[in-house]
Amino acid sequence: MLRAGAALVRDPDPAAAARRAAEQALAAGNAADAAFVFATAGADLAPICAAVQDVLGTRATAAAAGHAIAAGEHEQHAGPAVAVLALAGMPAAAFAVPGEPGAAEAVGLEVESLLGRSACESDLVVVLADPLGLETAALMDGLAALAPAAVIGSGAAALPQRPVVASGGRPLRGGACGLVLTLPAPARIAISQGCRPITQPATATRIAGHWVLELDDEPALDRFRAVAGEPLAGDLRRAAESLLVAVPCNAATGAARNDAWIARRISGFDEARRAFAVAAPLRVGAALAFALRDPDFAREDLAHALGGMGPAAAGLHLCASDRGRALFRHEGLESALVARALAPAAVAALFGSFEIAPLAGSLAQLAHASVLVGFGAK
Repeated sequence: MLRAGAALVRDPDPAAAARRAAEQALAAGNAADAAFVFATAGADLAPICAAVQDVLGTRATAAAAGHAIAAGEHEQHAGPAVAVLALAGMPAAAFAVPGEPGAAEAVGLEVESLLGRSACESDLVVVLADPLGLETAALMDGLAALAPAAVIGSGAAALPQRPVVASGGRPLRGGACGLVLTLPAPARIAISQGCRPITQPATATRIAGHWVLELDDEPALDRFRAVAGEPLAGDLRRAAESLLVAVPCNAATGAARNDAWIARRISGFDEARRAFAVAAPLRVGAALAFALRDPDFAREDLAHALGGMGPAAAGLHLCASDRGRALFRHEGLESALVARALAPAAVAALFGSFEIAPLAGSLAQLAHASVLVGFGAK
């Protein structure tokens, strides 16, 4: 039977925090088969992983540094802390791909080699990646080939100073690592993007790289201002904090559906060309809508996503760095809602730079979402 425990410890000594978090996570059992280890940004992952492995007695660990972390209802955004999710009672194996040319393409192949068989629906692949060291399009292509396995993932904190992911205690600068869990039943996965389309899709009739020049043959910035309304239309930067663009999953063509779009922030404005830029590759003909992001709807959207999850033995919450207190206005609120919905699950969370999850029948790279995973039903 799958057993799990999770704990978060705050301590100026990261190794001491890791040891205590591992001890508390292990309190539910005598041994662990694998563990996820999350640390706040700037931590040295090598001594953290060494301490966790010493306590848990396993090298099947995957670690990442995040902009924030959580375990259960306890969330940490600033200051040194370590969260550990210890797992036992199921086959688990760690994989690692160092940062080097071709690393992104190699992640999927490494997982296939590790499995030694065809992937199946009860396999859960969790990927933790250095966002500054991997070409994400190639990473996504390689991971998509692992279907029908469930694949989820997160980009760690974007920090150039030191490695932000580690496997089995070995830091990987510019690489990726993770765990493959073979579960008795498929994991349950839900996504909350925290915003909702408020316009019908418009066709991008002129595109220049990431710049949207025209929507339905009208200047794109004029359309943005009309949707934002006054007084936000006169303060574009402020308007862009709450008004995002809903991009179809393939980011190229096709009409946007309710369950097949991805929220992307507007990354720039060009008053002279009456255009705005979107942090996603686009093509002429793409169907774009505007989406509103606000705390009240974010809470409703999260509750809706969690409603189909049910109780579990263990859970992961892979979350965008601009969520948590930045979106919900209260530190710990989002983590508390997740922990209570998955109870009695042991849950750990990483607030990273991007998220990976299945969406509308394909694997998608998200940017402002919460990816929620529950496994080992109670």
